[in-house]
Amino acid sequence: MNTMPNSQRGVVLFLALIFLVAMTLAGVALVRSVDTGNIIAGNVAFKKSALMSSDRGIQIAYQWLSANQSSLNSDSPGSGYFSSLPANGGSPGSTADVWNDRSWVAESAWSNAVTLAADGAGNTTQYVIQRMCKVAGTAFDADGQSCIKRQIANNSQGAGGLEGGGSSAYKGQYMVYYRVTSRVKGPRNAVSITQSTVTVNS
Repeated sequence: MNTMPNSQRGVVLFLALIFLVAMTLAGVALVRSVDTGNIIAGNVAFKKSALMSSDRGIQIAYQWLSANQSSLNSDSPGSGYFSSLPANGGSPGSTADVWNDRSWVAESAWSNAVTLAADGAGNTTQYVIQRMCKVAGTAFDADGQSCIKRQIANNSQGAGGLEGGGSSAYKGQYMVYYRVTSRVKGPRNAVSITQSTVTVNS
């Protein structure tokens, strides 16, 4: 007559153990989910920090261009400067077979880059400057040269004036474009590569 209660107590214990295991697994899954979310958020933050640091390289490259306008017709590999683009716009040091923008992920593309000191966030910035011209070591307005440039219109009135028979002419000054490619390497293997085009008076 007393066998039923004992049997029921054993079933309750078995069910309790099953629920305990299920709750443990749910707790472990929750902890792993939170950890994964934190890791993703951290990686995104480091990526954004690296992207923001790329502006530093572009700004310093622009300052170098402005300070060296008299020598921009010639290459200066030690300063990360090249006076022409490869035929299909790739990175310096690449072979003709792999000249394309995808080669910027290769370390060989940065062998002549300028490397800046790491910033407070641990990001190391590098940059390369390329004059957007066809021929290296040649003035941007020379015969046979081909550059991507724009003209700055300067409204200049003729000596006689409009009423005196003179004419109003636009005597523009050309400004050639330069491409600055910046790479930032930060914590957790964060890498950001950006490109900007700038102009300076030539």
